[in-house]
Amino acid sequence: MFAAFLVLRPSVVSADETTALPTVQTDIAGGNLENVPAAPDVRRFLFEAPLRSFSKKSYEAAVPALIETFEKRTLRVLRPGATRKVALKIYTSSGPGIATPKNLTRAVIREMERRGFTRANIILVDLQEKYLRESGYLPKLRTEGETFEGCPVAALDTENYYDRQWFYDNPLPSREIFARHGDFSAARTLVDRQSFLPVPLFARVDFWINLPVAQDSAALGVSAALGNATLWNISNQRRFLDNPANAPKVAVEVAAIPELSRNLVFHLMSLERYQYVGGPMFDSNYCASEKRLWLSANPLAVDFLMWKRINAARSKRGFPLIEPEPVMFIQGNTPPIMLGSCRPAELDLVRVSPPAQPGQK
Repeated sequence: MFAAFLVLRPSVVSADETTALPTVQTDIAGGNLENVPAAPDVRRFLFEAPLRSFSKKSYEAAVPALIETFEKRTLRVLRPGATRKVALKIYTSSGPGIATPKNLTRAVIREMERRGFTRANIILVDLQEKYLRESGYLPKLRTEGETFEGCPVAALDTENYYDRQWFYDNPLPSREIFARHGDFSAARTLVDRQSFLPVPLFARVDFWINLPVAQDSAALGVSAALGNATLWNISNQRRFLDNPANAPKVAVEVAAIPELSRNLVFHLMSLERYQYVGGPMFDSNYCASEKRLWLSANPLAVDFLMWKRINAARSKRGFPLIEPEPVMFIQGNTPPIMLGSCRPAELDLVRVSPPAQPGQK
């Protein structure tokens, strides 16, 4: 059980996109993110880039521009370290209709290659093998390999990537235990109360990047950056997804586990498709799209903005709003856990203009 949490305190700053920052840089490598200077507070920034389209070329223009701006503003540089490996946490658990866009993933892979990582050491990670195959991140047949365009793909539900020594402990048992046995005996719930953590993301890589998609969520209010990095990243997560009273607390606590959080550099999310009613079950009738790409080290900032967008879309179509404000925004900034402010007045929005590409569509 993890009792210690990463304690971070956001700074309150004025939103000034033209503020000049020093050009001195600190390398992110070898899992030493905890030694990177805390100033400026990287969680105060949300970087935004427009997308001309959702083509591969458009993403390949926007992704490097965002990452380079992130490095200049936060004084952090991404490069290979001791393991020379990087992990990309994608989302496919709703099937091919609403998954991490493959062109976004391709653009991040290309940028990691440019920075010195080989494709064999760029690991794509997600929860379920079934949906990885359905979404095109794994071949349809196992005999065709376990890679995506040369990058290894780790399906966490194969249980090849969990370590029994690393788990999040929560006394809430799953409903399946009661359904099968009719009681919640201590013997039956001892293992059921453990949710194992994904070793590839924090023990075998120099750093990892979260590539979520956004949906409304009965469990969290909105499932995007925080959800993909936590509830969609651990075993035995169904017991939390079925329990809205407990899920936000679990997501926040998992996000604060130092062994998981210290190597997470940022969340990079495309608004190519997001769902405002019915998530996590995909329903194309209730999806919206914007040619916009966000990058932030602060999951709550990303999720708060998506909560506002999802509610705007629900209001337009006559659906009830997600109210009151999801409690994860409060719990994520209640000591000792401080994941980052989600209040617009305490954030810097930095707009990035990708360079025009020849023949870009």
